[in-house]
Amino acid sequence: MASPLPRVSVALCVHDGERWLREQLDSVLAQQGVDLEVVALDDASTDGSLALLREYAARDPRVRVEANETNLGHLRAFEKCMSLCTADFIAPCDQDDVWEPSKLATLLAAIGDADLAYCDSAYIDDAGRSLGKRLSQDVGPMLTGNDALRFVFRNTVSGHALLVRREAFETAKPFPTLLFHDWWLALRAAAGNGVVYVDKPLVRFRRHAAASSSAGKGADGSRRRRSSSHNKRWLAQQGYVFEQLSYMPWFPRSVADRWLYALLAGEHGKVGPLLRVIWRYRVSLPQAGGGHEVSALVYFFKCANKVYRAKRERSFYGPLFK
Repeated sequence: MASPLPRVSVALCVHDGERWLREQLDSVLAQQGVDLEVVALDDASTDGSLALLREYAARDPRVRVEANETNLGHLRAFEKCMSLCTADFIAPCDQDDVWEPSKLATLLAAIGDADLAYCDSAYIDDAGRSLGKRLSQDVGPMLTGNDALRFVFRNTVSGHALLVRREAFETAKPFPTLLFHDWWLALRAAAGNGVVYVDKPLVRFRRHAAASSSAGKGADGSRRRRSSSHNKRWLAQQGYVFEQLSYMPWFPRSVADRWLYALLAGEHGKVGPLLRVIWRYRVSLPQAGGGHEVSALVYFFKCANKVYRAKRERSFYGPLFK
């Protein structure tokens, strides 16, 4: 008798996504080689998204629809939707992309003993036309392994491209209020049994003005405007990540505290603590070529430059992460 197919839950979050939702749902339901559960959470849409989801659920028992009475926002909606999933493996799903039929089966085959697997993505425009570029070309080299510090400094995992074990997700909850869920899941997985990468574009990642992710928004040749307080913001962002990690039983508290202290000192114009902590953890820093020592010096000068420039910037307002 043939072995049963591995079960995977897809956590689809929707808010006013009617325009591209049908194409995404069709691609999810066309996944090959898996026993599929689709949990679709409508986050108080004002368009026809909920009706469309219920239309699919009425004709396909693999689809289960939940609806929020009030809008929770991107982060809390994904946390709730993933919590409603029942399989041992969970794949977050955006409302406006297109998945290749082999996406989930390929990630399952690759994950092994790791806590998370993710793939590359190919950019498409709002009409579904290829933009001739991959996500990895913007954020690469793509990270793997179980050194969570590397993912603090440069996350390459996208929510639409990942598959995570339920156990890792459960211990990552609650998601920190100001962090992206994919970044936090990558940190949790890297601190546990690790992260693996599949070098294939298994998602057609739609880039348009209303997209919630900023990744690839310049793939069409446009440029994003830099904040006038981007150095202050960067220091605060890094400090926030380490502050959140310091509360987690799965991340070394002493490591988080050292980095947090150094970054707080940087916010006050001091670079000495940053130099010391960067040198201590030089093997985990973004590699600049020439070995860990050279990379540490390059990263220190980057941080020192931000510290000195931040002194001349005004305080920033609005969201910490954009």
